[in-house]
Amino acid sequence: MRGREVRARGFPSDRRRAKCRAREVRAASSAERSAAMVKGRNVADKLNGTSVFLIGLMGTGKSTTASALAKAMGYSHLDTDDVIKSVTKKTPAEIFAESGEEEFREIESMILAEVASYKNCVISTGGGIVCVKTNWMHLHNGVTVRLDADVNVLASRIIADGAAARPALGDVDQGEGDEKTRVIARLESLLEARDKMYKQADIVVPVGARDSDVGAALDVVVDRVLDALDARVSEDAVQSKLRNEPQPGDVTVTDPRGEMGPKPKPRE
Repeated sequence: MRGREVRARGFPSDRRRAKCRAREVRAASSAERSAAMVKGRNVADKLNGTSVFLIGLMGTGKSTTASALAKAMGYSHLDTDDVIKSVTKKTPAEIFAESGEEEFREIESMILAEVASYKNCVISTGGGIVCVKTNWMHLHNGVTVRLDADVNVLASRIIADGAAARPALGDVDQGEGDEKTRVIARLESLLEARDKMYKQADIVVPVGARDSDVGAALDVVVDRVLDALDARVSEDAVQSKLRNEPQPGDVTVTDPRGEMGPKPKPRE
């Protein structure tokens, strides 16, 4: 009996150790969430209501990242595909299949024009929203963040979620090679067509990870976005100050050829 009591006191059971570990994990997760919220609120204060638009190829995690980012910043989250579904009562895939991509893009542009006027929002967009030039007029109402990753990472994510659910991959089951090869080929084709537009983003944030085939964890990506937003806002503040409130020492003007100032008097 005494032996059992000593063992119970000195060596907790597996169940007790598991409970202790679970509490530690919850405490650590809570601390991480609190740190993310502090950083997020700080960035939100600097943005002063300016909305954030997430753009990028399918599979970069725009919707998931936008939701977590909005929570950290105290912003609202809007997803253009979700709004389209709410308004039309059809999914983007159904609109693609029934009416074609052109019809879908027109609807998408109308939805973007509406949500772009909102403040204090993180807005996740469809991968092809950048293809319509007039959409950039609305995207530039806020800060555009491009989520970017290698096509191999994106293909792994898309296949895990189900490639057939993606409107732009509706016929990916046709063709040569295995599914991943076909998805990669389609992604490379889309990237070639859209990369020039994606490069108009204010910020580019990588979502890959050195030790993972499916990219970085969500909290890591959100942290990267917050750091990038903070850096960009701080940089813009400096540039704005130089443009609007130059102080002595901010700008130095030299006159190496003596062309400024009063003209010298002519010699008599």
